[in-house]
Amino acid sequence: MPDLALHIELDRPHNRIYIKGALNLQHFRHAENGLKNALAASGKETIIDLAKVTHLDTAGAFLLYNTTNPGLKFLHIRPEHKALLDLVAKAKPGKPLTRKSSSSLRRMLIRIGKATIEGWEGGIELITFMGHACIELAKVFRHPSRLRFISITHHMEAIGIDAIPIIGMIAFVISIVVAYQGQVQLRSLGAEQYTINLIAISVLREMGVLLTAIMIAGRSGSAFTAEIGTMQVREEVDALRAIGLEPFELLVLPRLIALIIALPLLTFLADVVGLFGGALISSSLLDISLPQYLEQVRQAVKWQDFFVGMIKAPVFAFVIALVGCMQGLKVSGSSESVGKETTASVVKSIFLVLMLDGLFSIYFQKVGL
Repeated sequence: MPDLALHIELDRPHNRIYIKGALNLQHFRHAENGLKNALAASGKETIIDLAKVTHLDTAGAFLLYNTTNPGLKFLHIRPEHKALLDLVAKAKPGKPLTRKSSSSLRRMLIRIGKATIEGWEGGIELITFMGHACIELAKVFRHPSRLRFISITHHMEAIGIDAIPIIGMIAFVISIVVAYQGQVQLRSLGAEQYTINLIAISVLREMGVLLTAIMIAGRSGSAFTAEIGTMQVREEVDALRAIGLEPFELLVLPRLIALIIALPLLTFLADVVGLFGGALISSSLLDISLPQYLEQVRQAVKWQDFFVGMIKAPVFAFVIALVGCMQGLKVSGSSESVGKETTASVVKSIFLVLMLDGLFSIYFQKVGL
């Protein structure tokens, strides 16, 4: 039975290295270290005896080729082994490629460049999808019979009614936090009575609609992506196209319309609950009765404050629905893609909501609202 092990022996008096056994990939590391040590310990004129090499593969031939130098000779090479060595020598294999390390500045610039390109392409994709949505909405409103009212009401229930508890709780807690922190800061100025003004204006103009939009982006926007993405993975979207149905009209428009209707209503709820929370904290911290609180709110708040908050709601809803559905339609291949696109949907939605809120603030300040 042939020897499948590998032995490398150095005959120092005769300056000869004997290789016995299988010189193959399995013993490559052992052979490499053994040859390196033996060659280091031998003299200039070294002979490698291959008479007892039982197995030689490409990895072994590659190792022998790389050890070749002017003072090295091979003896007793079998014909089949000689043919393999000649084939490897003809290919002239070089040393294994090593990855060049780049500087941290270069890597940072590359990442910034990639992120910039991806952001630009994502923006173009979103604008294109928005244009498609506007065209489809115009078609549906020209032919209302194409509206899927059952689907719209189903999504309104999932988006609006089921979200009432969490939206109410968030608005209530945030109004209390704003009232408490505002009262603490205004007390040092002797202007505690303006805490009510702070609560009413911040809730109606910013906090109510912004917190509602962020919660809906994380709750319903991600659900849109996951639902449509799962349909993509199961090839249900392709099946809709195969039977002559338009996936955009069937999957995107009902969710878009439902969210545009539901988000302003949830924003109004958040405003009411936020003012109610402000009334409770004002009663306990400032010893202000409910009639006094309502009167000061009436004096502090203008109709423009309520209008500013409510006009943002359908715009935020439009963007959240678009991003959620667009990322869902981008899912391909596997469930891993569903998770990736769902995460991207939430991040992009919240980023766009915050950016739009900043632009609205600048615009309303310029026009005096």
